[in-house]
Amino acid sequence: MQSIVNIAIPIPGKQLFSYIIEHDFDECMLIGRRALVPFGRRALTGYIVELSINKKTDGLKPVFELLDSEPVFSSEMLELTKWLADYYFCSWGIVLKSAIPSGMSPKSVIKVQLLHNPTEAELHEIRKKSPKKAALIEFLSEHNDFLSINYIEDNIKSGSVASHLEALEQNGWLTINRMVEDDLTPKTQKAVILSEELVKDYELFKNALNELDKKSIKQSLLLNFINHKYLESQKPVLVSEAIAASKSNYQSITALAKKSYIQIVEIEIDRTEKPLKIESLSQRDESKLDLNNEQSNALNEILRATDKSEFDVFLLHGVTGSGKTLVYIHAIKNMISSGKTALLIVPEISLTPQLIDRFKSVFREKIAVLHSRMSEGERFDGWRAIKKGDSRIVIGARSAIFAPLDNLGLIIVDEEHEPSFKQQEPDPKYNARDVALVRGKIDKAVVVLGSATPSIESMYNANTGKYKLLNITQRADGANLPKIEIVNIIESKRKGEVTGILTNSLLSEIEKRVLKKEGVILFQNRRGFAVYLECPECGHIPMCKNCSVTLTYHKAKSQLRCHYCGFTVNATKKCNACSHSPMKEVGFGTQRIEDDLNEWFKNKEIKPVIARMDLDTTSKKNAHRKILQQFSNGLTDILIGTQMVAKGLDFERVTLVGVVNADLQLYLPDFRASERTFQLLTQVSGRAGRSSEKEGEVLIQSSHPEHTSIQSAVKGSYDLFYENEIRARKEALYPPFTRFCLILFVGKNLIKVSECSKNFKELLPTDRKHILALGPVEPVISKVRNNYRKLIVIKNNKRTDPSGKYLREILSKANDKYNEEFASSEVKVVFDIDSYLGL
Repeated sequence: MQSIVNIAIPIPGKQLFSYIIEHDFDECMLIGRRALVPFGRRALTGYIVELSINKKTDGLKPVFELLDSEPVFSSEMLELTKWLADYYFCSWGIVLKSAIPSGMSPKSVIKVQLLHNPTEAELHEIRKKSPKKAALIEFLSEHNDFLSINYIEDNIKSGSVASHLEALEQNGWLTINRMVEDDLTPKTQKAVILSEELVKDYELFKNALNELDKKSIKQSLLLNFINHKYLESQKPVLVSEAIAASKSNYQSITALAKKSYIQIVEIEIDRTEKPLKIESLSQRDESKLDLNNEQSNALNEILRATDKSEFDVFLLHGVTGSGKTLVYIHAIKNMISSGKTALLIVPEISLTPQLIDRFKSVFREKIAVLHSRMSEGERFDGWRAIKKGDSRIVIGARSAIFAPLDNLGLIIVDEEHEPSFKQQEPDPKYNARDVALVRGKIDKAVVVLGSATPSIESMYNANTGKYKLLNITQRADGANLPKIEIVNIIESKRKGEVTGILTNSLLSEIEKRVLKKEGVILFQNRRGFAVYLECPECGHIPMCKNCSVTLTYHKAKSQLRCHYCGFTVNATKKCNACSHSPMKEVGFGTQRIEDDLNEWFKNKEIKPVIARMDLDTTSKKNAHRKILQQFSNGLTDILIGTQMVAKGLDFERVTLVGVVNADLQLYLPDFRASERTFQLLTQVSGRAGRSSEKEGEVLIQSSHPEHTSIQSAVKGSYDLFYENEIRARKEALYPPFTRFCLILFVGKNLIKVSECSKNFKELLPTDRKHILALGPVEPVISKVRNNYRKLIVIKNNKRTDPSGKYLREILSKANDKYNEEFASSEVKVVFDIDSYLGL
C-alpha cells in the first residue's frame, strides 16, 4: 500500500514536507513514527505528523526507511509539540527532535580524507588561485583519518567549505564519504542461565555438581552460583557478575556451556541503573511521616481534583522546609495506586540526587530519571522504560516534560519560579513550567506548581483565580524558620572587620559551627577566584577576544576564562599593556572565598574540610552526588556554592547559612533582578535549621540592606515583596501584564546586523494596540563568540491579546516580509518568546 505523508524535518521554518511511503498496515498507524528521508543531498530523520490531503505523487521522493515499528509520538504529544512550535515561533521538526533522546534522530554525515599530500609547488599553485582550497589541503594533510565537515569548519574558521571540498574531490585531491549515523539501540551484555534439563531435574543438577567437584572446583562453584541466582530471580545472571562472585573465569563459563549445563545468552542492560556501591542520600521512608494540618489540607485539595480526571492547576506556596515534598510523595502514591502515572520536574540537576533517593526510599517500583547530564544511552534506556510502561514515575529536569507517559494524572513542577526552566540554547526556547500547564490541559491531568517563593506571574494567576492557591505557612516536624540577620559590608569595612570579603561576624559564626561539627553553607552566585584582573598602573583589564566581557580569573589553574564562549588563556603576573606587575584581583568568586577561609582557619590552627559546588567542580559524572554525600555524612564542614546550593537541599545538620554578597544581582539590567534576589536569599536561607532539634541562623552580607528585596527576605514576608513588585511591573508594562519577548539579530558583520535589525523593526506596527516594540538596541554584552548582537524588545499586551494570537500573527507577517526583502545569510534572527534574558 502507498501513502503520502507530511513530515516535520528538524530545520528552521514552518514548512512540512511530503513523501511517498510503502507499507502494509493501516496508514493512520504511520502518524507519530520516525522516518529517514532524502533532503537535498542529505539523509535526515523526520517525523510523520499527518497524512497528506494531496494525492498527487508527481515530484515526491520516497521515504528511505521507516525507523519505528510503532509510533514514537502519541497524538497528545504531537498536539503538545505543535502548540509549542507555534507559541515559541519555532520549527515543529526541531521541537519533535528535542522531545526524544538525541541519538534517536540519525542523519547522514559527510566525512573527508586527503588522498595524497601535495608538493610545495602544487600547494603554491593552488594558493594563487584559491587560498581557501590551499588552507583546506594543508589542514587535511595534518590528519590521517576521515574528518567531518563540521570539524573542518570549526578549525578552518572561514565559513562554509562544502563547495570547495566538492571541487577538490573532482580534481582528485580527496575522497568524500557519505554515510548515515546509527540509530540508538538497547545495550546488551552476555549472561548465563541454567539449562532447562537441570532446572527441571534436581537429581541431574546434583549429579552435575558432584562430577564437577571431582574435576573442577571452580566450575562447581560457578554452577552453584548460577543456580542460586536463578532460584532467586528466575532471570539470567550477567557473565561478569557470575565470574566475580565465584572467582572464576570465562573459560569456566564456556566449559559449562559445552557440557550443556548452562546457556550463554544476550540480555538487555539498563544503563540508568545506579551501582550498588553508591550510598543513598536518604535513609528513611518519608511516606510514613505524619502530615500536619496544612499539609493534609493541601493534599486533600489535590486528590479531590485528581479524582475527577480533569485539568486543574494548583499553586502550592509553602515556606522553606514546610514539607512540600511530602505532599508530592503522597499525591504521587495516590496516582500510582489508581493506575495512573506521575511526572515531577525540578529545575536543577543538582537537586535530583537527593530527591531521587528520597523517592526511591518510598516507592518500590522503577523510577525513571531524565536530565541532560546523562549519556545518550542512559537517556534512551530511561525514555524506553517510560514508553513501555515499565516506569510510571518520572523525575527530571526541563526536558522531562516530554516524557512519553501514558494515562498521565499528575504533573508537579517543583521550585516553579526558577529561570532554569526556560531553555536558552538551542531552540526551542520553551519554558517547561508553562509547557507543563498545556500538557496538563491536553492530558486532562492536574498540575501542581510548588515554591516557597512563587514567581510574580504565578502568584498573580492565583490571585486572579486562574490557579487555586494552597498555603503551608509553618515548617514541618516542629522546626522553626531560621533567624536572619543583615551584616552591613560597608560599615564592617569602615571598622576594619573584614577578611577578603568575609566579615568578622560571619567568620566567627562559621568557626562556632565548625567546632561543633555542624554544617555550614556559604552562598556566592559567582564561580571562579576573582571577577577579573586589573592593572593598577594603567587600568588594563583582560577581555575575551570573542565576546565583549571580561575574563574571569580561576586561580587553581592560573587561567583567565570566558564563561560565555569558553575561551581560556594563562593568567600572567605582568600587564600585557604596560608590563606593570602584579595585576590586581577584582571581585570575589567561590574559589576566592575558599582561599580566604583556609587562610582564616590556618591562623587559628583549625582545619575544616571545605568543598565547592559550582560548574567547575560538578562537570564530571556523579560529582553532585559525591559532594552532597560527603556533606551529608559530616565529612565536609563547609559547602561553598553558587545557586546550586540555594534550593532543594535538605540536611538537618546545617545550622548556618552565609550569603557572601546579597547585592550581586540587584542592579543588573533585568526587570526580574529584584525578584531573583528575593528568591535566592529566601531559598538559600531555607537550607538552615531544618530540624526541630537545632536552631538555624542566616547571615546576609549586603551593601544595600535597605532594599525591599533584602528586607522582605529578612522578614520572611513574601506578601511585602509581591505587593511592591506587582505595582512596579504594572507601571512599567512588564509580566504578568505583558509578554516580554526579544528578537535577537546575530552575525559577524556589525553593519549587516544593524541594518537587518532596523529593517525588521520598521515592519512592526506602531499603533501599540497589541504590542510595544522598542529598539533595536545593543545589549549589555554586545558580542558573544565573535558574533555581534542587536535586540528588538517587544511587550505584548495580555489585556488586548490574552492568548498571544495577535503577537504570533504580527511576528509571522513581519518575518515573512523580512525574509522576502531584507534577510541576509550573514545574519541569524532568533525569536525568544517570554524571554528570561536581561538586556
